[in-house]
Amino acid sequence: MLKKIIRRIKWKIASFVLNLDFVARSNKGMSEEEIQKDKNLYTKLNQDKRFVIKAKNEYICKYDKYANNGEIETQYFIQDIWGARKVFDNRPEVHYDVGSSVSGFIAHLLAMKQKTILIDIRPMSNIMDTRFLNEGGGVMYKQSDATMLNNLEDNSIESISALCSIEHFGLGRYGDTIDPLAWEKALKSFQRVLKPKGKLYISVPVGQQDKVCFNAHRVYRPQTIIETLDQMQILEMSFIDGMDTHICIQYDQHTHSTHMLQTNLDRIPEYPKGGNTGLFEFVKKA
Repeated sequence: MLKKIIRRIKWKIASFVLNLDFVARSNKGMSEEEIQKDKNLYTKLNQDKRFVIKAKNEYICKYDKYANNGEIETQYFIQDIWGARKVFDNRPEVHYDVGSSVSGFIAHLLAMKQKTILIDIRPMSNIMDTRFLNEGGGVMYKQSDATMLNNLEDNSIESISALCSIEHFGLGRYGDTIDPLAWEKALKSFQRVLKPKGKLYISVPVGQQDKVCFNAHRVYRPQTIIETLDQMQILEMSFIDGMDTHICIQYDQHTHSTHMLQTNLDRIPEYPKGGNTGLFEFVKKA
């Protein structure tokens, strides 16, 4: 028990320090004096009349000088790669997605020419309907309340994902109807529309306790998600830690047994207002 407490304290301290460091680096910008010094030096050295500094053309960028190269939001970065790899390995004819990042996950699917249908409650223009993006795959869009998926028949699709989306359902943050059970209804809808042996990929914030952090999101114990999907077999569950993942649950297809890595489950951090991203892969039972 004492070791668990010490480990939790270390996790929280490390997270707090990393966050402070990121904020400090993100907020540091060039001073007006630095910018003026660079302008003066450029003007002094410049002999090309085509590229003379003019006030009306100035576009001052203050924050790039002190930023590290490749700074990213690691949770989304890893999550979107994880999801794209899973879809790539499965190679469905059509993949459906509910509310995932268009600029991250969906862009990865487009790069591998995966035909994808997006479902979201918010409107979306047809700007993605272009020759370039439709090459070999393309994206179609359906504006719909993904909680019930009433526009999809039972046992009709082979692959669906929802990366960091269902934890927001029913909280009103995105203009959706307030519904405390919306997340559960959505999961039930996903397993309803999947064909037997169809794949489901989801990610949600995970922690040691279930909680709602209104109106941002919910945090789930991994077992809560698994128990809700009672017609699905968990194939893999992990959580993101920095630029890596820790496997917590894995299904052995040969022995048909589920392996629980309790040490890693115990390592999932517990925060009052959020959680590390948990990654879940399911298959619908035949």
